[in-house]
Amino acid sequence: MSSSDESELIADQKWDDTYFSLIEEFRTRNASRYAEQTKLLLHKKSIELELSGYSVKYTLDRTGCWFDATNLDKGIGKRSWNRFGWGKKAKRKALPDFFAKTEANILMPEEL
Repeated sequence: MSSSDESELIADQKWDDTYFSLIEEFRTRNASRYAEQTKLLLHKKSIELELSGYSVKYTLDRTGCWFDATNLDKGIGKRSWNRFGWGKKAKRKALPDFFAKTEANILMPEEL
């Protein structure tokens, strides 16, 4: 393995460690907010919020949830979908983690 490959692996590992620790931090720090967002989203099927200059929208469908984040000032858009299953119980269990991951995706720099 070349030193370039090794340095890339080290940089990737550093990014992964930072990203996953950020998700865990968000899960803990924002647990009550995520519980409220989950309750609201299950009731309304779609919610919008502002996060660090991004307009964020979560939309439930029958088996999962869409995530859309847009920052018009930076010309950035992010979109994803996660499968949670059909029932409210499955969605209620999965949504707080999904919120933490999507917020980390917005706030985590592409490179460290």
